Amino acid sequence: MKVSASLSQVLPLAVSLAASHAFAHNPSAVWITPSGHQLTGTFAVIEMNEAANRITIGEQTTADSADDDAAPPPQAAAFRKFAPAVRTRWDDDFLYVESNGLPAHGMMTGITSWQQQVPLPQPYRGTNAWRLPRRPAPATNPISIRDRFLRGAIAIASNGIPIFNPQNNRGEISRDIGELDQWGGHCGRADDYHYHIAPLHLQKALGPSLPIAYALDGYPIYGLTEPDGSPATNLDACRGHASPELGYHYHASESYPFVQAAFHGTITERDDQVDPQPRAQPMRPALSPLRGARITSFQQHSDSRFSLAYQTGNQPHTIDYLVLPDGSCRFTFEKNSPAESSTTYQRGQGGPGRSGTRPGPRPDRPPRR
Repeated sequence: MKVSASLSQVLPLAVSLAASHAFAHNPSAVWITPSGHQLTGTFAVIEMNEAANRITIGEQTTADSADDDAAPPPQAAAFRKFAPAVRTRWDDDFLYVESNGLPAHGMMTGITSWQQQVPLPQPYRGTNAWRLPRRPAPATNPISIRDRFLRGAIAIASNGIPIFNPQNNRGEISRDIGELDQWGGHCGRADDYHYHIAPLHLQKALGPSLPIAYALDGYPIYGLTEPDGSPATNLDACRGHASPELGYHYHASESYPFVQAAFHGTITERDDQVDPQPRAQPMRPALSPLRGARITSFQQHSDSRFSLAYQTGNQPHTIDYLVLPDGSCRFTFEKNSPAESSTTYQRGQGGPGRSGTRPGPRPDRPPRR
C-alpha cells in the first residue's frame, strides 16, 4: 500500500495526538470549532480525540490500487472533489467510496413530513464502503425503478451521500409530500441522511465536466446538460444515452424520475434493493411521524455536536445531540420550557444494522401504484 504522508501532514498528526494525550484529564481544555464555536472541558477533549483519529485514519487509508503506480480510475475524479471527507480506493473490479454519510451542505430545513429522524454519522468505510463497477456492463433487459428498489440506494452522489428511489417505501414521491429538505434529502430509520432526488446543487462544486452521481450499476449521472452546456437530447427509456466522449451516461431531471429511470447496466436485485450495498447502523428505535411539525433549522456545531429546531403550530422546540467517544449518542430534548429530558442511545439499540434502513410496506398500507 502506498502511504502518501508528507512532513507537513505528519506534524499536525503528532501535534493532535500530543494535544489529545495532554488534555485527556484536563477540565480547562479549550477547542474552537471551524464555525467559531468554543468548546471547553469534556466537549473539547472529545473534539481533540476525534481530530487525531481523523488524521490517523485519513492518512492510513489514502486511495491506492492493486498497482501503487497506477493512475486513479476515471470514476474517482468526481468523488475527489469532496476529499478528504470522501475517500476512494480501488481494485481491479471496483471503485470503493468511503464517507461518514454527512454532507458539507445544510440538512433537514424545510421538512414538513417528519418521522423524528436526525442525521447521524454512518460507517461507510472499509468493508462497508460503497462500491461501483469499474467496467459497467449493459443489461440484456434494463430494469425500471418505478415501484421497485424501494429499499436502499440506487445511486451514490459525488459527495458520498446515497441517493434513494424518488418513491418512499410506500410508493409515494417523497418530494411531493414534504419529506425532503431544501437539498433534496432526509433521514431514514437509522438516522442515515440520503437524497431522494438528484443533487443538482453539487454541479457548482463539480463544474460541468464531472457527473453529480453514479448509479450503482456503475454508469455516471450528469446534470441537466452535457459538459459543453448543450441540451441532453435523444435520451432512452433509462434517461441515458451514449456519446463518443463520455460513453453511456444518464442525465438527471428536475421532475420524476429525477435520476435514472431504469438501470441500463447489470445489477443484482435482492429484497427490493440493489445488492450488495453498505449497511447503515441504527442507534435509536424507529419513531412515529410527528404530525404538524416543520423543521426550521439544523446546525452541525462540530464533528460530534448537532442541533435541530422545529415548530409544532407556533411552538418552537429543539433537539441537541452529541456523539460520544464510545460511539453512543446523548440526546437532549427541550420543548420551550425549563424542563428538559435527556436520553443516551447505544449502537445497536435501534436494531441490527441493515442496508436500506427502511422496512417494506406495512400489510395494512400497500404501496400506491
